[in-house]
Amino acid sequence: LVEMLSEENHVLRQELEGYYEKADKLQKFEIEIQRISEAYEGLVKTTTKRESLDKAMRNKLEGEIRRLHDFNRDLRERLETANRQLASRDFDGHEDKATEGLYVTQNKEHLKEKEKLEMELAAMRSANEDQRRHIEILDQALNNAQAKVIKLEEELRRKQAYVEKVEKLQQALTQLQAACEKREQMERRLRTRLERELDSLRMQQVRTGRYQTSSLPEHNAPALMELVREKEERILALEADMTKWEQKYLEESTIRHFAMNAVATAATERDASAPSHSRKSTLEMRGWQEEEEIMQANRRCQDMEYTIKNLHAKIIEKDAMIKVLQQRSRKDLGKADSSSLRPARSVPSIAAATGTHSRQTSLTSNQIAEEKKEEKIWKGSIGLLLGKEHHDHPSSSSLPPPLPSLSCMPVPVPAASHAKTGSKDSSTQTDKSTELFWPAAASFPGRGRLGTTPSHSPAPRPPGTRVTGEKPENSSHGKLPESKGRVSSLLHKPEFPDTDMMEVLI
Repeated sequence: LVEMLSEENHVLRQELEGYYEKADKLQKFEIEIQRISEAYEGLVKTTTKRESLDKAMRNKLEGEIRRLHDFNRDLRERLETANRQLASRDFDGHEDKATEGLYVTQNKEHLKEKEKLEMELAAMRSANEDQRRHIEILDQALNNAQAKVIKLEEELRRKQAYVEKVEKLQQALTQLQAACEKREQMERRLRTRLERELDSLRMQQVRTGRYQTSSLPEHNAPALMELVREKEERILALEADMTKWEQKYLEESTIRHFAMNAVATAATERDASAPSHSRKSTLEMRGWQEEEEIMQANRRCQDMEYTIKNLHAKIIEKDAMIKVLQQRSRKDLGKADSSSLRPARSVPSIAAATGTHSRQTSLTSNQIAEEKKEEKIWKGSIGLLLGKEHHDHPSSSSLPPPLPSLSCMPVPVPAASHAKTGSKDSSTQTDKSTELFWPAAASFPGRGRLGTTPSHSPAPRPPGTRVTGEKPENSSHGKLPESKGRVSSLLHKPEFPDTDMMEVLI
């Protein structure tokens, strides 16, 4: 069986090789047939051209022959008339016969010369027509070359203009990049300096806290320090989330812009690849190519302008962040100065309140004006930074839970409230713990619009309203019912009269 199978396999292989050879021969035959068909098409074209030329030459020669036949007919008629006249006349004498013979011979010679001249004239006319055709062809070629030269010059001017624009945009981009690098270096230096100042201020706060432990109760000072630490961590986390969402927004906007450009280029390529069946297809294709080049140059210019605008926006945002950090460092310095003379919170005496009020109102008018200017700058910069705040609700909607030491404290009555106009931040007197004693942001007359904006709206809001004015289910998640009741009772306090700044002293 194995031998039979091997023999069959051998036979089949031989047959397969034969088929391969036949297929190769067929492919060669097909190639030769294609060549023959191409040669045949070329011959058909050449024969058609020759036939058209032969027809034209035949028509011309037939016209010339007809004209010569007509001329010959006229001459014969004249000759016949002359012969008739000669025959009708009876010439007397041999002189008339001799003159007649001379005239006949002269006529024959003139006819021969005329035929020769007509042949030369036909040859000259054909040569003249050939020269005219050649001149027309050369004129058309020259006109086409001049039109191409003009178009190429226009394209070169446009491209030179685009190149100049691109060079200018690149120079502007390099300048902006250099400015951004300088700004980043300045921001790094400023950040390191501010971090050092914050560390020093924290050390001062720790020292002042140790100094005040003798006058404060045991359960209040560590709770306040822990609350301050939590608030600082909360601020840093919100700032990190804000920068992260800003970067995401910029990335998404650039991706969307490049996607729109890709769709536009694909559409133009589709339109350009569509076949044109008109006689002016070559001119249309050239026009499409020129339009595509112009569109590509415009897109490059738009991309450069878009990158420049993004760099401008980044510079503005970083300026705003620098101003916010400067404002925060100044406020921390004010806190450190005020914490050294802060009275005991557990003693709700009138003397402490009046002493604190007299100490706070001793600020000079220059400091008050400077703080007002800084608050305006801070509001403008925070409006730029929080313009895209509606994207990060899950990260910034949770409130820190109240401490048990603070929840046991009694709620102050409105009679113990005190209005202050010297400072722009309530945390300078209460060490950032008075946020729990503040009413809702909607209760302030000057900030009612900011407090009433919904959490999903893209309107910029200050950080205080963002923390207290969001949804209650996010803010009270994971708390006890007692703490919820305490927070709600603290948030529904009566309104304070002053719109600039308020403080609660216990």
